[in-house]
Amino acid sequence: MENTKSSEGGFEFLVEKEAMWAQTLMQALEGNGIPCTALPVHGAGLVMKTGMRERMKVYVAPEKRAQAEEIVEELFAGSED
Repeated sequence: MENTKSSEGGFEFLVEKEAMWAQTLMQALEGNGIPCTALPVHGAGLVMKTGMRERMKVYVAPEKRAQAEEIVEELFAGSED
């Protein structure tokens, strides 16, 4: 997995998902006490103009990354997105 830091409070990159799945993941993370945030991959104008689906990069607190990776695996095992 990519190990980049966001400008959002030093969070580390966890995964990139379609916006709907990113929201689902963030709810699961927050429900497990894992601080997280997400940033759009494309701008809203590009998404609206091209009709593509919005994608989000999800970031988590570095000290909770291992726990967050387990949640990703549980939620998206076998998934292509």
